[in-house]
Amino acid sequence: MKRFARLAALTALGLGLTVAFEASAADHTLRIASLAPKNSSWGKVYGVWQKALDKKTDGKLEVQMFYNGVQGNEDSMVAKMKTGQLDGAALTSVGLSYIYKSVLVLQLPGVMSKWSELDEVRDALTPDLDAGLKANGFRVVGWGDIGLVHGFSKGFEIHRPQDLKNRRPATWRNEPMGPALFSAIGNVVPVVVDPMEVLQALRSGSINTISAPALAAEQLQWTPYLDHVNDQVLVCAVGAMVFRNGALEALPQDLRETFEELQKRASVQQLNRIRKLDEESYTRLLEKMTLVQLTDAERDEWKALLRKVVKGLAHGVFDKALVNKVLKIRGQELVD
Repeated sequence: MKRFARLAALTALGLGLTVAFEASAADHTLRIASLAPKNSSWGKVYGVWQKALDKKTDGKLEVQMFYNGVQGNEDSMVAKMKTGQLDGAALTSVGLSYIYKSVLVLQLPGVMSKWSELDEVRDALTPDLDAGLKANGFRVVGWGDIGLVHGFSKGFEIHRPQDLKNRRPATWRNEPMGPALFSAIGNVVPVVVDPMEVLQALRSGSINTISAPALAAEQLQWTPYLDHVNDQVLVCAVGAMVFRNGALEALPQDLRETFEELQKRASVQQLNRIRKLDEESYTRLLEKMTLVQLTDAERDEWKALLRKVVKGLAHGVFDKALVNKVLKIRGQELVD
């Protein structure tokens, strides 16, 4: 028995050493966090990218992906990158705003409602935004898209801004545009949430209207608690994968070049795939929900309100020069 126990212990030790060896086989590891579930459309893109990176580097560079917000909300992800606990993160525009608030000019309400419009503006502003993020300690390795944002509600239709009065709309923490909009309407008290808090808030009824891309609302399981969707696109929701300064530079040149090549390719694939999937998701939701179609007069009312909100944001919240750069590209009246 003693001999058997000794053999079992040695075998276990050997297995332990094998596991430890396999776990540390990679020469370098990058730790990346995301709010996206592993089985979501975004998670699947990251999964393919991980496998390609492992194959291309012969296992020398490992990417550890932390899905579904297990590293906390986006403010926590940014904080962990700053302290070196994470190397990178796939962030929404709100997450990016924890680093550089003016990134949100890409989502000025009522200014861009089509991907072609966003592409034109983002291409022009990328140098400015990259510089702003870099000055705050981060580097963009790829911009991405999340979806076209529509208004969703439960039990009522939203046609005009006044229809939001006495409702319970969600607004994102650290995102100034929602509060500015609701303040301009008046008699609206928004409920501040992070994306990972929305599902419970919908279940409990503490929120009954939310603005979100169809794909995100569907894959984060929000849609069973909503029954109306507006045909108006408020903004084009975007994001980016960022790394703390120095994280990639610490890699050997060959691994860094391989990483950047594959990341660039993955960004293009993600952009095309997500836009298509978001459109398909919206089409599916139209079969389950009541479509709220706005009249021209109602659209004009929203346009006037959103113009007022943008002017307010340009005075003290965002870099006014960047706001005007966006408005100039879109052929709209500049802010004084």
